[in-house]
Amino acid sequence: MNPKLVLNINWCSEANEAPALGKFFADNVSPAYISHSELQGTRAIDADHWQPGLPEIVADEIRGRVEEAQMVDSGQDSKLVFVGRISDEVVGLGMVSFFLGAQEPYAILEDLVVDQNKRAIGIGKQLLDWVEDQVRSVGCNRLFLESGLQNHHAHEFFKKEGFSTCSVVMVKPILLE
Repeated sequence: MNPKLVLNINWCSEANEAPALGKFFADNVSPAYISHSELQGTRAIDADHWQPGLPEIVADEIRGRVEEAQMVDSGQDSKLVFVGRISDEVVGLGMVSFFLGAQEPYAILEDLVVDQNKRAIGIGKQLLDWVEDQVRSVGCNRLFLESGLQNHHAHEFFKKEGFSTCSVVMVKPILLE
């Protein structure tokens, strides 16, 4: 990690940031990023292709989550967006969902995206450490994530940070008549 790197990380609470954050997301992910949740939602056409209009799709998701920015402290389940900045420049973005009402409270790191020109300098680690602190602070003792099958650099990073594979997700397309 770069000790001189000053990263400011906060929950996103401004819906007007959604278009720029949606564009940031789309500009910094490749098809290797696609996992089952992108296929379950509207982000991806298939495991190798993003949906046209990805920036707008993600911006809509962000707008929906911004309203929940204060809910994590209320003890309610919530789906939030976090943003990492150096000065005023967005260098990282992610989405995390908290399931505090579950028998064993847990969180899911649904997205973690770092500016593709600023990777391997400690931004991802700082973002992940911040998320872990947030997860811990609300009483969750498990943090799950999913990653696209071909997203090998991310897999290496997450394993180095203590994550391990706990399941395999499979899909079978069903042709509708």
